[in-house]
Amino acid sequence: MFISAIENWIVDDMTNKQIRYLNPVRANKSTGRVSQLYAQIRRDFQLVPPLTLFSPVPRLLAGVWSIWRESQFAEGVIPRATLESISAAVSHTNECPYCVDAHTGMLHASSKHDVVNAIFEQNTAFIQDKKTRKIVEWAIASKTSGAKILSTPPFNIEEAPAIIGTTIVYHFVNRMVNIFLESSPLPISAGSKKTRRVAIQLFGLTLAKSIINRKVVPGDSIKFISQADLPADMHWAKSNNYISSAYASFCHLINSTGKQYLSPNALQIVEKAIASWHGEDMGLSQKWADNLITKLDRPSQSVARLALLSALAPYQVDARVIRQFRENHADDEALLSITAWASFTAARRIGSWLY
Repeated sequence: MFISAIENWIVDDMTNKQIRYLNPVRANKSTGRVSQLYAQIRRDFQLVPPLTLFSPVPRLLAGVWSIWRESQFAEGVIPRATLESISAAVSHTNECPYCVDAHTGMLHASSKHDVVNAIFEQNTAFIQDKKTRKIVEWAIASKTSGAKILSTPPFNIEEAPAIIGTTIVYHFVNRMVNIFLESSPLPISAGSKKTRRVAIQLFGLTLAKSIINRKVVPGDSIKFISQADLPADMHWAKSNNYISSAYASFCHLINSTGKQYLSPNALQIVEKAIASWHGEDMGLSQKWADNLITKLDRPSQSVARLALLSALAPYQVDARVIRQFRENHADDEALLSITAWASFTAARRIGSWLY
């Protein structure tokens, strides 16, 4: 009990210190639906900042938790360690150091040190298990439309919901984390690679060990979400009722949440840009986004710019972009809704070429 209380205090303090641009609901201040969600999240995983950042909009928190929990954490046909391997691989591909640190720590807790070495050394030959190696190679390639390995996925139709579901979750969450969180969940400065890896291994031996060993019963998150029809592009989820329910609900939620902040012309620009994207990096300059929105009025430009960057170059979202958006949309709900819509729309675009 005492150890659990210390663990909870450490994680809750991370939410207070690591989230920027938003005012998340603190665990000891939560009420109603957020309190109920927090209780399940604490039980099955932990109240980590990549989840609590969604708390200002309870329906988003419920939707994100459901697709995440049912895809990755709930017991199923794919071992949790394999799904952690996907998480780390996708996060490394998306250059999300926060998620890389968190999930390589989880891999250490699962005794998958070979996968950690493969991620950091960018060499899958380190991975001893052949199937895990192939899945990691597939996950690394998932961002790139037309990658050869995507045409022959190393999993079957029964395994697809958890594997593709987890992959899409991280293409979505990596974007949100790069916008709203610091560069690492661990109390380390930007020091040497060796120092970072030692810190991650210590995390894997302590807090991550507690988290990774929890038994998570499939389907418990479904009570927090509404029912919806599964979109055609989510056909890969059909063989798992809980994952398909979670994704069907989240797709409906996202489509009804973020678009309202975009003018018709701005929406057309953003949707066209995402639909024509094939996974290419957008570079360091925001000029590509500015060129697309030049004919919009100033309020529409600020929303469209944030949406474009969130979807295709989240590392370019800075305080100036947020400040310009807040000139016309001051509340956290608007900021979370538009970034979540754009991030998930990009992740869904990636999902369209995975199976």
